[in-house]
Amino acid sequence: MSTSIWPPIAADALKKEEDESAARELSWLLDSLQETLASLKSGLEECYALLAPIEPGSTLVMSSPRSESIKGHITRVGTRIVKGSLHLRLKTHPPTHPHLSPDCPLILPSLSQLRTLLNESLDCVDITRWTGDRHSAPFISSQLHLLHTIILEALSLLKGPSLLEPIPISPSNSPSPTPGVQKTAIPQTPHSAPDTSWFESPPDPATFVPALPSTLSLALTLSDTSLVLTIRTLEPTSLQPNLGSRFAFAIGAQRRLEHDEMDDVFMYRDEEVRVKEKIRVEGSADPSLLSLGAKLGALERTVESARVGLGVVVGLGTGVEAEGSNN
Repeated sequence: MSTSIWPPIAADALKKEEDESAARELSWLLDSLQETLASLKSGLEECYALLAPIEPGSTLVMSSPRSESIKGHITRVGTRIVKGSLHLRLKTHPPTHPHLSPDCPLILPSLSQLRTLLNESLDCVDITRWTGDRHSAPFISSQLHLLHTIILEALSLLKGPSLLEPIPISPSNSPSPTPGVQKTAIPQTPHSAPDTSWFESPPDPATFVPALPSTLSLALTLSDTSLVLTIRTLEPTSLQPNLGSRFAFAIGAQRRLEHDEMDDVFMYRDEEVRVKEKIRVEGSADPSLLSLGAKLGALERTVESARVGLGVVVGLGTGVEAEGSNN
């Protein structure tokens, strides 16, 4: 099916009419995008408010299912854990009952970074609305591209680190506290990398009462808008198993606890260690984080739709980039 103009007009006149029509459509779209940007700012402000340090916060249950390994609860206020009490009954560690020191809240770096990204996205919207040329398609497109990238990074933080097995240390030829040992590359997915924060930036032992021993690691991370607690019991690589343990392993009378890090070596607090036991517990649903994830997902789709629409109008088909295009 085709369309035609009747009565026919000259090719030059037709091209002029098409250009004028495209210019009017682009002008209308750029004006309507200002309303979209105002709506995006409102949604981003709601997301930012969900991470505000407002009492009493969210109290989350942290308990291992079908076992007594981990029982307890934590309270999140904004980007910090301000209260927490855990009962640990691990197979490779004496029972212990650490609780969070009231004078030393535990800061969650992923949530702090998320607040920073939300601030950046709000700044991006303000610059787009008030600083640049609102009638410039390349400028608006580049700003939408930047905003989309920031929101995608924020969603990646909420999704959490990949559960792929990291390969943190292997015998190689790079400097480390022990000659001949280095940290090697960690396999990554397009949206998230394996969690390395537990050994690269562990919490201060004084954060807990009693202080966490060097043989125990506690890490809180984000995963699918939920807080996940991972407990690891550690042993130095310099510690060799005694003859009785070797014999028990050899005849099958004793087995190592199997997990995804059992054969890896990590540099934890300036010491090479292995993970003897690893338990991962997902906390109860956090209403604020669930709402934050839903709102951010909706905002991401809105920005993507705006980029696609602008790309179509400036003549890039279904593409979403208008950089380099003329008005």
